[in-house]
Amino acid sequence: MNNKLQTILLKAKEDVYTHLSGGNISRILGQGYDFSELREYDVSDDIRHISWINSAKLGQPYVKKMHEERELNVAVCSLLDGRFLVGRKRELLEYVVAVLGYSSYESNDLFTAFTFVGSELKNYEPTKNLYSIEHVVEEISRIELLGKKRDDSQINRIEMESKHLLFVIGDFLDFVDLSVLAQKHEVVVIIVRDVLEENPNASVNIQLINPQTNHLIHQLLSKKAILHYKAKLLEHDKKLFHHFNEHAVKYVKIYTENEVLWKLEQLLR
Repeated sequence: MNNKLQTILLKAKEDVYTHLSGGNISRILGQGYDFSELREYDVSDDIRHISWINSAKLGQPYVKKMHEERELNVAVCSLLDGRFLVGRKRELLEYVVAVLGYSSYESNDLFTAFTFVGSELKNYEPTKNLYSIEHVVEEISRIELLGKKRDDSQINRIEMESKHLLFVIGDFLDFVDLSVLAQKHEVVVIIVRDVLEENPNASVNIQLINPQTNHLIHQLLSKKAILHYKAKLLEHDKKLFHHFNEHAVKYVKIYTENEVLWKLEQLLR
């Protein structure tokens, strides 16, 4: 394990343990719940528990009562390609996976991991072992990314028998259809971006290389080109977020390690 990875794991571990012991959140991943019963709404019930679909069918308000599970099934899927060599995106993704892994370990939840690189899907056995979780992050750090382009249609090859809290981590610079997975699991998207990807600087001296193909890009990074790129990216993200909202997929975008715990807490509250 190299020094850079050791630093990432140490920071993730300290951040999770400090945050948990500090009382800011009892569990970053929340609690697992399973359906118990459907009954008529009472004034003492929380309106957030109203089942609007069942209420519409039955002609009066009904609530879903849930009972708490002791164990939550947590899965993390990392979508990787050559673009994760830009800035510190790779290190940020590794940190996010480590945070989710340590949080699962602290909560005594079962942790499962998947990685997508190109068209290759790799899955790791479910575990509650701390060293197995760290091994997942270490393997991600060793993946050769230069020249790799991902086939996002392969994401539907993920198969898990029971319902999971599934975190999908990637830069989402390409459209990723999560509708199938969202039908089976509670899906949370973590978008990892570098600031310069969304706000590049104009320069005639910069030589551009496509990290997915490792080929030169024969185009100047002019102000006009940047404006066109930013407009296209904005349009892309708007379509992406609409897709997430349509399928009840929670999502958050992060640029630095310092945002991760706070944003996840706000998202999962």
